[in-house]
Amino acid sequence: MKKNFNLQARIMILITVLILFSISISILFVSQWSLNHIQKEVEDNIRNVAKILAHSPNIQKSLNERDATKVQKHVKDLLSRLDGVDIITIADMNRIRYAHPNPKRIGEQFVGGDEVRVIKEGMSYVSQAEGTLGVSIRAFEPILYKDAQIGFVMTGVLYEDIQKFRRQALLTMCGFTLFGIVLGVLGAFIIAKRIRNSLLGLEPAEIVYLYRENRAMLKSIREGIIAIDSEGRITLVNDYAIKILNINNPNVIGEYVLDVFPTSRLLEVLKSGKREYNEEQIINDTIILTNRVPIKDGDEIIGAMASFNDRTKIKRLAEEITGVRQIIQALRANTHEFMNKLHVILGLIELNEIGEVRKYIKGVVKEQEQIRFFLMKKIKNPTISAIVLGKLNRAKELKINMEIAENSYLEKHYKNIQNENLVTIIGNLLDNAMEAIMKKETDGEIYLRIEEVDDAIEIEVDDNGIGIKIENIENIFRRGFTTKSGEGGTGLFLVEKSVKQLSGKVFVDSEYKEGTNILVRIPKEEKK
Repeated sequence: MKKNFNLQARIMILITVLILFSISISILFVSQWSLNHIQKEVEDNIRNVAKILAHSPNIQKSLNERDATKVQKHVKDLLSRLDGVDIITIADMNRIRYAHPNPKRIGEQFVGGDEVRVIKEGMSYVSQAEGTLGVSIRAFEPILYKDAQIGFVMTGVLYEDIQKFRRQALLTMCGFTLFGIVLGVLGAFIIAKRIRNSLLGLEPAEIVYLYRENRAMLKSIREGIIAIDSEGRITLVNDYAIKILNINNPNVIGEYVLDVFPTSRLLEVLKSGKREYNEEQIINDTIILTNRVPIKDGDEIIGAMASFNDRTKIKRLAEEITGVRQIIQALRANTHEFMNKLHVILGLIELNEIGEVRKYIKGVVKEQEQIRFFLMKKIKNPTISAIVLGKLNRAKELKINMEIAENSYLEKHYKNIQNENLVTIIGNLLDNAMEAIMKKETDGEIYLRIEEVDDAIEIEVDDNGIGIKIENIENIFRRGFTTKSGEGGTGLFLVEKSVKQLSGKVFVDSEYKEGTNILVRIPKEEKK
């Protein structure tokens, strides 16, 4: 009968097998390296000791004088202080020993047969041979006296001692290996348990079913859906969202959300954790109505999701009526100005001042031509130019001096910046400035600047009106807030809403009874 293991058991078995396999391979190579390293250390050690003895002036002199007692004494003293050296033997060119660990062997011939090269060729080398004390690793070094070889020194380590070192090293490695295996199995259990918990206890078959169900659901929903993780990277986007947003490359999973949707507010929702419902937004030239919510794991925000529908067609239709109040006011001001001028002309005609009529008409024409030329040169967007002209006439009616900055400049069209947003912003800011001046009942002045600055459009309105009290500055953009009696308080609310839709910012600098400066900064996309 086939045994079906759950996900946790399978992960634990897999990790355990991998650990055992990797440790086995590691032990194979490490043990080989370790044993070779021990051998090399032993050889280096005995070779160094042999060189020290061979270059010892006392030993050289004593051997030259054939004084075995002195040679043995030097060697015995040195051997008692050395670790890792079992044998030190000194012999002359006739293989007669002058020093040996066993004093009884002094005077006898050297045993082993591997001393030939050091005697005949004066070579330094390491070999393995069996001597009177047993099999050993031996290092040979010639002894010179006044540039002539008079003998040799042999230092060695018994082979059984080397084997002992190797066994100790293997036992140490086995101990660490066993510890690593136990630790690895424990780690495998913890990892498997955490993985299972992170998957909410679901088995692979259940996860596959939920995935297929989720994909089917996303395809069937007639609403765009986009989700991001805590780092702002797209984790989910359905086909309808790709269709609505006109995305050329549908493989956007893993992309940074602002690289795909530059005006997305999902990152703000990710930071604030606040839900946003029924918000208008422009993404990739498409106007949408969107809901945005944070995705939470307990109290931790781990992502954000937006659902939206295409509102482009409705928005295009709404563009014809959005900002109607501002346009009507501009037309009314232009009409009043025109009627006033006609009344002057009519009066001069009735007085039979034909010359003055001509002079007056020429002056009016010249003035209007100058204004129109200035606006056409600086403000190339006809809708914005018209609203500014209307506000100029309105300011003249109210005896307010309205000045347009010489460095003002606005192109005809900008990507993702709609006319109705600019009409709402400019119209309401100028209306508020005029109302503030009328409250102060003084010679009013308004300064208007509409300018491209680097990668943004700046709209600045400065007036010398009544100003704003400090405690009211934070509330001026709130719907319904007003300092006027019987008014709804929507002008600045609409300004801020339009600025937010364009991903811009509003800066307010005001002092009560001294005037107000409001600066709007709107990111500028590539010109059409």
